[in-house]
Amino acid sequence: MAKPDFDQFYRKNIDRIHRFVFLRVPDRATAEDLVSEIFIKALAAFDRYDEAVSKSAWIYRIAHNHLANWYRDRKATVDIDDVAPFLVGTDGRDLEATTDDRAQVSRLLEGLDPEEKRLVTLKYLEGYEYAEMAELIGKKADALKMATHRVIKKLHGKV
Repeated sequence: MAKPDFDQFYRKNIDRIHRFVFLRVPDRATAEDLVSEIFIKALAAFDRYDEAVSKSAWIYRIAHNHLANWYRDRKATVDIDDVAPFLVGTDGRDLEATTDDRAQVSRLLEGLDPEEKRLVTLKYLEGYEYAEMAELIGKKADALKMATHRVIKKLHGKV
């Protein structure tokens, strides 16, 4: 299997990584800067990327680690995974939201346990396919699909 070129890899992942970062940082400008830094790191290490082993977990791990380091360097007191994720659009660059929309999403997610919150975030807020989620989490795609469906049913009961 031929190794993909970085431009193709970038186009495939930019919106997802932008959405991932935007949902975890305080503002758009910071998100843009961090996404640029993440892809610079990815480019520098692209010779180690193996699509057969990991289609999306590789860049996701770089993004997660970069954000963790960014929060640590800012001496933030919150865990990156506990920062409430929000979604009000479908394009990572068009995620402008009202305070009410964010508050409503946050309230709905507050009642979920961390694993449930992670499933909803990965699938519906970050746009991962179940196969990609399976790769990231280390569980079977069918099991994740069923678990995610249960969480959505639970959320519908709260609306």
